[in-house]
Amino acid sequence: MLHGDLTIAKKSFFSALSDETRLTILYTLKERGGMCVNDICEVIGKDQSLVSHHMRCLRNCGFVTMEKKGKFAVYTIRNKMITDILDLSDKHVKEMSEGILHCEIVAEEQCCKAEPNAKPRRRP
Repeated sequence: MLHGDLTIAKKSFFSALSDETRLTILYTLKERGGMCVNDICEVIGKDQSLVSHHMRCLRNCGFVTMEKKGKFAVYTIRNKMITDILDLSDKHVKEMSEGILHCEIVAEEQCCKAEPNAKPRRRP
């Protein structure tokens, strides 16, 4: 893989983690173990089509695996490396929450994603 391709893959990796629904799904699977889409929907309060869409992303990006059990597809965290990433991010966020929450660059990027023509809001 070329260096540029690796950089794009890393960006996509972090992009997959930047979605609130996908993060909620990952933490739910981390806490509860293997679950089918309907059970995930019930726990996180999202529609089946939305959860299925996000499960496809998480599976394609290697965060989760899927195993057929009868008529159900059961999703689990792929391996310990993924749970370690979640644990490390928790630790980093706890240590750096002030800086993260007050980063104007991140605030601007989030604002522009939500409303492409909106002006960024300053954080208190």
